[in-house]
Formats: sequence, structure tokens, C-alpha cells
Amino acid sequence: MTDPGPWSRARIFAAGYVGLVAVAALAYEIAGHPEGGRIPMTLAAFPGSTVLLVALLYPLAVLTGEEPSTEEPGFSLVNPLFEAGGALLNVLIVWGVIAFVRYFKSQSSRGRPPAAS
Repeated sequence: MTDPGPWSRARIFAAGYVGLVAVAALAYEIAGHPEGGRIPMTLAAFPGSTVLLVALLYPLAVLTGEEPSTEEPGFSLVNPLFEAGGALLNVLIVWGVIAFVRYFKSQSSRGRPPAAS
């Protein structure tokens, strides 16, 4: 069996992270929002879930005119999808930072004058 390259390991790790957060969020939803589960779920998808909340859900609530409800809803797939979307956004943020650092590194090494001998 061949050893997967570094890119495939990174993709497997990223898919595993997003899948694990989605499964954990679904289990949290099925369990009926247990008392101690909200903080770990928030931390698992932070900061992506917060960015998703501020950039997508708050403006959507303002446009539709709906006010947040104080009563606890029943089972909903919106929360697990929201947490998985936050995890996916985290993966995209990390990918973007790594791509930027690699690009910056290649451009800075290309712009150096040749070493004097």
C-alpha cells in the first residue's frame, strides 16, 4: 500500500474535521441540547461559525424581519448544518492563510538579488 502524500493527508484531515463537527452537532441536536454541550460545540467551529453568523444569519434575519424566538425549538437540522458550515469555513480560512504564506514566500525569494561570490 502506498503512503498518501502530504496533500491527501491534509484533505483527509480537513474532511475528517468537518465530518466530526457535523456528526457531533447532529448528536448534540438529537440529544436535545444537553446542558454542557453548547460550549464545546461553539469552540469546535470557532471562528467560522461566528463569521457565518454575523455575515449570513444576522443580515438574513434583518431582511426577513423575524425576531429571535425565546422558546426552545424542537429538532432542527439548521444547527448541525450551521456548525458544519462553520467548520468548513475554518478549513477555507486555514487554506487561504497557507496559500498566502506560500505565495508571499515564493515572491520574496524571487525578488532577492543573487548572492555575491
